[in-house]
Amino acid sequence: MNLSCLELKHFRNYNNLIINFSPGMNIFFGQNAQGKTNLLEAVSLLCLGRSFRTRKDSELIQWGSEAAFVRGTFVDNGLEDVIEIGIGEGQKKFKQNGHEVKGTALFSQVPVVSFAPDDLQLIKGGPQLRRDFLDLYLAQLDPAYRVTYYKFYKILQQRNRFLKEVRLVNRELEVWNEQFIDAGLKVICSRIQLIEKIKPYIKAAHEQISLNREALNLDYLSFGSHIIREPDDKKLRELFQNELARVSREEFERKLTLVGPQRDDLRITIGDQIDIRNYGSQGQQRTAALALKLGMIDILKDVREMPPLLLLDDVMSEFDNDRKQALLSLLLSSSQTFLTSTGRSDFPIEASVNTVFYQVIKGAVIHES
Repeated sequence: MNLSCLELKHFRNYNNLIINFSPGMNIFFGQNAQGKTNLLEAVSLLCLGRSFRTRKDSELIQWGSEAAFVRGTFVDNGLEDVIEIGIGEGQKKFKQNGHEVKGTALFSQVPVVSFAPDDLQLIKGGPQLRRDFLDLYLAQLDPAYRVTYYKFYKILQQRNRFLKEVRLVNRELEVWNEQFIDAGLKVICSRIQLIEKIKPYIKAAHEQISLNREALNLDYLSFGSHIIREPDDKKLRELFQNELARVSREEFERKLTLVGPQRDDLRITIGDQIDIRNYGSQGQQRTAALALKLGMIDILKDVREMPPLLLLDDVMSEFDNDRKQALLSLLLSSSQTFLTSTGRSDFPIEASVNTVFYQVIKGAVIHES
């Protein structure tokens, strides 16, 4: 499914814009703070019901306006699907083909993969960012995972509340532990299965954009520093129980759950198991972060039988010409793609029916003929 047309009214710095897209590569270039990223944000909003930049909907409304409007026309085998989102008065309203729907109903109807400069923190930042990465794409691959995760998170909150309300180890904790382990194992096993599935895709993407110079590897870390590769319920349950018993008194002292998937991590290494977070160069970290996202394209395509939209915000400026060519070659054989950059020269490629350039100047989008 491709996005054929985007309409914006009072969205960010766009007063009124209607733009038609190529089913291939759509490249936006121009100086900073002109509105390039805002276009990608609008596409993300249509696919996920939320921005990839902010959780504050009020920030999406043009300065001085009371409301914003976004409309996207998606096309699949000649059939149109129109999504409309209105933002204002502290709420969002969603419509699909003229009928009002809940935002959750739209989540990932059209799968999307985005990469922005801040995504370098996937490698450099804390474990929460890597857990969020896994959870977002798990939810896009399997909508039922959202229910699994929210159930776990609710039990986690209740268990934390219990720890805050009592002073000593209490038998009632055993009841909470049983529910917590059951829900937590479903999250852990889902994440492990995802990592094992995406490894070949991410390794292949990394090899291509790194020009086969390095090999990337992923491992799931749980219960401290344990590497978990098999979703063996019996073994994991025993490990979970032992870890909870080990930290039980400390949890009561700190009033906080100290074991579980809410504290797990994704370890990313290159070469001879070099931890790229601590020892990789900025170029290696950027390439690895991009490979994580690009690797999701093929697996989403295989599992959902629908190529995701790809949003790449300012990814070209840090790469040398060889890596630019490698990345563009990968994208040309991929799905519908939206890219931004400050310079037209960042794209050593000619315009065509499937590769369209747009210059963005102060909220105006000019199609380069």
